[in-house]
Amino acid sequence: MDLKSKVGPITAIVVAVAAVTWMFLGDNGITTSPTETAPKENMISSQTAESKQAYSVQAKTLIAQSIEMHLPLSGKTLVDESLQLINSYQGRITQLPIEKGQFVKKGRTIAQIDTRTLKIQIEQAGLLVKQKQLELDGIKKLNLQNLSSKVNLAQAETDLASARATEKALLVDLENANITAPFSGILNTLEVQEGQVLAVGTNIGTLVSLNPIRISVNIPQNKIQQVKLGTQGNVRLESDYETQGFVSYISATANESSRTITVEMQVDNPDNKIQAGLTAAVDFILDEQKAHAFSAALLTLDNSGRTAVKTIDIDNTVVMMPVEIVKSERDQVWVRGLPDNVNIITVGQGFVSAGDKVEAHYQN
Repeated sequence: MDLKSKVGPITAIVVAVAAVTWMFLGDNGITTSPTETAPKENMISSQTAESKQAYSVQAKTLIAQSIEMHLPLSGKTLVDESLQLINSYQGRITQLPIEKGQFVKKGRTIAQIDTRTLKIQIEQAGLLVKQKQLELDGIKKLNLQNLSSKVNLAQAETDLASARATEKALLVDLENANITAPFSGILNTLEVQEGQVLAVGTNIGTLVSLNPIRISVNIPQNKIQQVKLGTQGNVRLESDYETQGFVSYISATANESSRTITVEMQVDNPDNKIQAGLTAAVDFILDEQKAHAFSAALLTLDNSGRTAVKTIDIDNTVVMMPVEIVKSERDQVWVRGLPDNVNIITVGQGFVSAGDKVEAHYQN
């Protein structure tokens, strides 16, 4: 009974001592108020986040350079002019002064047809014209004296006109009997022989002009705006023969199947060294433009799937900038679409994204 009576006072004393001790320790700063600890916690959190965002990368400053742009394509050589020589006067060939494969100047005879009978007919036609002219003059005098009717006068005028028409037709036949070259070129084929009797419409041969020679190239629709009349192109044949020419024709319509536009160049070929129908490598020389050069390994894709490169702005923030490749070389690519002066990430670009803060170490 004595022990139970003492438990109550002892418990009260222990609780009182614990309360005093807690209050004393609290007054000495072991516990702090929430208002005092919040700023320190926010500062530590901010510093930690900032240290996590400042990625270390290597970068390089690039300056745009002016470069000569090229557009390499494949084409084929074409004759400048080609003509099938067709006979238009029936008769026997008396001369073939030009052999197949030879060069012939404009106006020179290629084939001559016998005209002996024709010349006699022309002479007769000329005499008939003179006769009809005399008859008409006589009827005109009689008509002035009212000794001839107007019907006779009209008939005489008609006879004279008919005689003149016959003479002119025979003179045209005489011209056609001498088959000449309408332009300078090569007699590429010759289908007739001397002594052969030709009918009207017979094929004599083919005349082709190779100077200048034309080169036809099909240009993709996304490149056609870069080529204009007068654009220069370097030409190389499979035989390693090299020359140059200029665009002389651009088609107004695209090929429906390939969606390419045909462009033709004219190339000087004074010695006819270049034949038609050959494959030709054409390198069009386009206007100069500004571009940046760097390793193709630095290229990436942005969220839209466009080719891009990671750059650093003035605030050391990563910026994804789309670019267009304008020229590829063995160890680098040339792109356009960047500012004249730009900082690009060269090492560590795979670990950063657009908007990240970086600590850049620049290369010389």
